[in-house]
Amino acid sequence: MTRLFDDSALATVAHILAHGPLSRADTARDLELSPATLTRLVRPLMKSGMITEARSGVSKTGMGRPTQLLAVPPDQHAFIGVNLSGTMIHCVRTDTNAQILSREAVPVKSHDPDECLRQLCTVIRNQIGEGENPRLEGIGISLGGKINASNIKENRFLGWHDVDLHSLSDKIKSSSHPDIEFVNDVTGLTMLEQWFGLGRKCEDFVVTTIGAGIGNGMVHNLRAVRSPLSGLGTTSHIPLAGAHGVCQYGHVGCANGALTLPAVLSRAQAGRAITHRDSAPSSAEELIYLADRGDKSCRRAIMEFTENLAVYVQTVASAALVLDVVLDGEGVCLLESRWADNFDKHLKSYGRPDDPRIKVHRRSGSFDRWAQGAAVAAIVKWLIRAATSSIK
Repeated sequence: MTRLFDDSALATVAHILAHGPLSRADTARDLELSPATLTRLVRPLMKSGMITEARSGVSKTGMGRPTQLLAVPPDQHAFIGVNLSGTMIHCVRTDTNAQILSREAVPVKSHDPDECLRQLCTVIRNQIGEGENPRLEGIGISLGGKINASNIKENRFLGWHDVDLHSLSDKIKSSSHPDIEFVNDVTGLTMLEQWFGLGRKCEDFVVTTIGAGIGNGMVHNLRAVRSPLSGLGTTSHIPLAGAHGVCQYGHVGCANGALTLPAVLSRAQAGRAITHRDSAPSSAEELIYLADRGDKSCRRAIMEFTENLAVYVQTVASAALVLDVVLDGEGVCLLESRWADNFDKHLKSYGRPDDPRIKVHRRSGSFDRWAQGAAVAAIVKWLIRAATSSIK
C-alpha cells in the first residue's frame, strides 16, 4: 500500500491517524513493515502519547484473537479551521480526526485587509475561548487564490493583491501560541479528502469544486500534487466542447463561463428577462425552484450546466489519469435537480465505448467542509512536528 510519508515513523503515525484504530498486524501489513520494526517505531510514539492502545478489537482480516488497537487519540488535541470567502467567514473547531466540535459563520464586514483581519482575529478568538481542553494545537486558514506562506498573492473574491497575513499570526500567537497554517482553499479541501475522505480507500483521485469559481486538486499515490500553478485556477479556463458562456476574460466556451454559479444564474436570468422584470433567479435554490415550476429558461440553464460539467469532469480526470472524481462546492446542489438527470449520460460523451467508467463522488457543498479542510492543514502540520519530536 502507498504511504502518506516516506519516513517510516511519520508514515506509521499518519497511517494510524487516517485509518485507525488498527491492530499492530494490520498496520505492519499495510505499511510492509516487520512486526519488530513496527514495535520499534511505535514505542517512542506511545511513550510521547502520540499513539495509544485505544480499545480491544480484531484485525481487518477478522482472523485471530482480539487485540489492542492502535490510534491517535482524537479527543486530546483540538484544531481551528477557518475559510474566508468574499462574503463569509466560516470557522470550525475540530478534534484530531477533523470531526467538528463547534462552528461559527459570520458575514464579512469589509474587504479592507486590515478590517477583515481584525474580524477574522475576533472569530478565531471566539473559538479559542470555547474551552481550554483539549489543548489547541494549531489553526488553519484557507482562502482562494495564490498563497505563498502567509502572503496572499491574489484573491479576486476579496480584491486582494500581495496582502501579508503575518500580522494576524502575531496577534493570535500572542494569546495562545498555536501554529498557524495558511493554505489555498481547494488545497485544504483536497487534504480533507486525502486524509479523512476518499483517500482512505483510493490512492489516485481528483477534487473538483464548483461555485463562485472553479477549483481543482489532485492526489496521486496518496500524495497531494504540488504545483507552482496551485491556486491560479488554470483548469477553470479550459475550453469545453458545446459550451457557449463567456467568462470575465472574454473566453467563449471555457469552464469558468459555463460552470460557475454566477454564469449559470445569468443565463437563466437572460432568458427570463424577455418576459419578466425581476432579477430571478439569484441563487441555486431559486433556480431549481423556478425550473420545477415550469420556467424553461431555468430548466435549460440546469441542463446545459450538467452537460458542460460532465465534459469538464471527463477532461480533467482523463488528463490526470484517474477514474475517481470528488465533486464539491455550492454548485453541486444543481445535480440534485430532476433537470440534471443528463449528467451521467454525458459523462462518457467524449470517451471511447470500452474506456473504464469515471466514478463521481458527490459531496454536500457545505462551507463547513472548506473550514474543515483548513483544519486538516493544521492537523498535518502538528502531526509532522509532534511525531518528529517524539522520535528524536
